[in-house]
Amino acid sequence: MLKKKILIFIFFTYCVNAQTELKFNLASAPFLVPNIGIEVKLSEKIGYQLDTSASFYNDIEGSPFHMTQIFNEFRYYIDKKRSFFIGTHVGYGMYNIRLPKWIANFSGSEFKEEGSYQYGRNAYYGITIGKKIPLKNERFGLEIFLGGGSSQSNYKFYNKNEQRIFAITNYKRKFNKSGEELPYRGGLMLIYKL
Repeated sequence: MLKKKILIFIFFTYCVNAQTELKFNLASAPFLVPNIGIEVKLSEKIGYQLDTSASFYNDIEGSPFHMTQIFNEFRYYIDKKRSFFIGTHVGYGMYNIRLPKWIANFSGSEFKEEGSYQYGRNAYYGITIGKKIPLKNERFGLEIFLGGGSSQSNYKFYNKNEQRIFAITNYKRKFNKSGEELPYRGGLMLIYKL
């Protein structure tokens, strides 16, 4: 029943305001990690965006790099032109990865052996800030954004022989847990207004 009410609210809001934007992240595209989104204008200062990204690499440095993320975000536009915004989001992700060496070095994480990987789920809670830039064609625009917050993970770690490795050796639980506060989304979106 609640789902029907939410869908009716979004549909009604869409009909009243009738401004929807389709988005494609130009920054992640060269790495073959598609990031697409849709934003619906709810009022003059409020918008709702749903976006998703995914990676399907089977082998980076001897390990898989599969991940999927989906974010729900409410945005508040600071000015009347709807250019500067701040948004709050919640997201969910699934992954089967081992961080490549260059990311592990950059983030200060421990580099895991070749062939090892982590398999798990993520929950994201945070904020996004950004700016929309209109282009000469009024149907197109650009959006620069950066988002971050709390990333909470539940995962299983496997070595290259497919053996489960536990974070605490004397306590075997179903999932290892990890929580960080960090930036985890951003880019340059190409916007198409319907």
